[in-house]
Amino acid sequence: MKKFFLLLALGSSTVSFAQSSKFQSAIEQNLAQLDTASTAAGFQKIGATFERIANAEKSQWLPYYYASYCGLKAVKFERDLNQIDAKLDKIEILTQQANTLSPNNSEIYCLNALISFARINVDFMARGPEYSALANKALQTAKQLNPANPRAYLLFGQSKYSTPPQFGGDRKLACQYFEKANSLFANAPASSIEPHWGKSEAVRYQGLCQSEVSVAK
Repeated sequence: MKKFFLLLALGSSTVSFAQSSKFQSAIEQNLAQLDTASTAAGFQKIGATFERIANAEKSQWLPYYYASYCGLKAVKFERDLNQIDAKLDKIEILTQQANTLSPNNSEIYCLNALISFARINVDFMARGPEYSALANKALQTAKQLNPANPRAYLLFGQSKYSTPPQFGGDRKLACQYFEKANSLFANAPASSIEPHWGKSEAVRYQGLCQSEVSVAK
């Protein structure tokens, strides 16, 4: 009898390990494609694959997270302003599903900030104050939950860098955020499936900051 239960336990752990390995492999393969995607169609295709993974692995937050992120990347290519809100509504549902599975997650709050920033683009003058405040609140929470999350500082920096000074923009402060983001990216623990996007953007913006300092001199 003891031998039977031992075999049963070993069998159960093997199945669990196989499922875990299959899940990680699927995420890794799609992340490799996400890291090189550059078109709306490409992001949409990868996002659809992440959604299929999410439907198969309903207890995992990462597939929902990446499906949402892919949607946000794709919506940047949308030129019809009347279509943006409907697409963001669908993206927000995916983000909420990720949040349900992993509450108080700094990475998910960064997605919430990106959604708010995207909604501003529909009508900057009318929506700027409301959605800027929502994005700022989400990023503050992201920082509090994980002070070592470089994406929170990157998004703060991008917001301050791109916003006109009369509406709260501050390029000097933005450059400080980019410097902080880059230092955190340099020390971020390696992971094959955890969020790692934003490093190249942080480097690019810090380069712009350094160029502006050189011109000013």
